[in-house]
Amino acid sequence: MSTTTVSSAMISSGVLPAVHRNDIINGGLVINQENVTAPADADFTIGDLFLHNGEGTPVMSLETDGPQGTRPWQKMVLDANDQGGLAYIVPNATVQDYIANGKMSFGIQLKTTAATIANARIGILKWTGTADAVTKELVGTWASDGTSPTLATSLSYENTPANLGLTTSWARHVVEDVTVDADTTNIVIFVWTDDGTITASDVIGFSEWQLNPGATVNAFSQPDLATTKAQVKHFVEVLNEEGAASYTFCPMWANTTTISTAIITYEPKFKPPVGSSMSATVAHYRFRRYDDTAYAGASTAITYNSPGTSSSNVQMTTSGLTVGWVGYFAPANVAGKILFDARIGI
Repeated sequence: MSTTTVSSAMISSGVLPAVHRNDIINGGLVINQENVTAPADADFTIGDLFLHNGEGTPVMSLETDGPQGTRPWQKMVLDANDQGGLAYIVPNATVQDYIANGKMSFGIQLKTTAATIANARIGILKWTGTADAVTKELVGTWASDGTSPTLATSLSYENTPANLGLTTSWARHVVEDVTVDADTTNIVIFVWTDDGTITASDVIGFSEWQLNPGATVNAFSQPDLATTKAQVKHFVEVLNEEGAASYTFCPMWANTTTISTAIITYEPKFKPPVGSSMSATVAHYRFRRYDDTAYAGASTAITYNSPGTSSSNVQMTTSGLTVGWVGYFAPANVAGKILFDARIGI
């Protein structure tokens, strides 16, 4: 019997033996920074890199009694007669391995509760538009129960989605030996339900997302927690994720009595990210003097300008500054968080 030795260097670099390869980052759902629990259509949701597409607004949560012990799972509570599901977009650089191999395979654990949703479907989608500029609106038109939806322009099915029976127990469903065409710029995995019997509060659960090149799907695997966190933050990062009022984002200085500026840094990103204050209340952010003896007045505006892949300029408008003050850009309370978003999808 032959064995494969997996070194720590292989794990940290993400270069694993073929049998351990999984190109769904955070497929085990161990990272959930943003925690979007009421995603609209084409919004990212639980697990940070997973995209909701659907007719309604489901209630999403991260549960911890998955198919293996306390492994997390995405719980989607649907609206009545809702059709919808979750999707994952594979970057163009990763797709090159799939084109070279010519085949791909996918597996996922699914379940329902109280046998309320009879079926789900898995679509392996090909994007032929601009690389890494995939539309987040995957569906052009939702069809009737039992008919796969019409996809948006530049997307097509590479497999023939079929009904997959769901029960109240976890079961692994796979789509294997799917041909990958040379004109594929991105791959999208789309798992959805269009069961015509859905009523309000019906549930579908997702866990153990697994994708790899080749004619058969691997057993589920994922790298260690630190590596997974770094991989997720390559695409999206929340600063002050824990919601600590004592947190500081970066040093800041007062240019005028109303304007302060800073250079804020973050983990290197897939592309220059879009920066945004996660709280809609700008007063949840403030200028804090370096010695903690003074604070500026409540913030009235914050802008994130000229972002690079690892830093961005920040300008905050406030009152009560003294020109030349040196201090920190900081949250004013636990709601003060910042999102830097470089995820694929437009």
